[in-house]
Amino acid sequence: MFEIKYEIFEDDIAEIQGMDIHTFIDEYNQIYGCFTLIINGIEYLPYPSPEMRLETKRIYSELILTHFEFLIDAYSELQMNNYVALKYIENPWTWLEFIRNENELLVSKLNNDNSVDSDSPLQTNIELLGNAKKEGIINEMLRWNDFETELKAKTKELLSKITTVNCHILKAKCFDRIQRFTNDSLS
Repeated sequence: MFEIKYEIFEDDIAEIQGMDIHTFIDEYNQIYGCFTLIINGIEYLPYPSPEMRLETKRIYSELILTHFEFLIDAYSELQMNNYVALKYIENPWTWLEFIRNENELLVSKLNNDNSVDSDSPLQTNIELLGNAKKEGIINEMLRWNDFETELKAKTKELLSKITTVNCHILKAKCFDRIQRFTNDSLS
């Protein structure tokens, strides 16, 4: 089972609702909120309980658009090759590794104490992370179709939510890759 779970902060929604695109670009240019990937019941990133107050949830703030972009990049890479690892936005040592074998994905969370000489959040050379320790998510098996279906559904859902909140901000460049992916997956 693969699930993408996210929540846009409610006070951000309230602010964005009446915002013009220029103000959005100048002040936000990103969507913030809670974000996690659930792989066979294991959360990749900690996700707050629904009962938490907004001030407490802010501790879990993630760059939602960036996470989606990284997943889209991983998806694209895995269509051509069998290996990709995604660096976590907040630190250089945490990676999420995907190994594809036809319709199966083997997923592991890596903790790499050695720095990887790359500014790219995407790594396609399996040898560079070969000595990293697997922690938390270790060799979890997913079906490719589950990964693909969930990614397409959640990107479409995210864009639909943003359209409902304020369709004008979708003209901001920060939405381009997600919109292209969603449009490509619909055709």
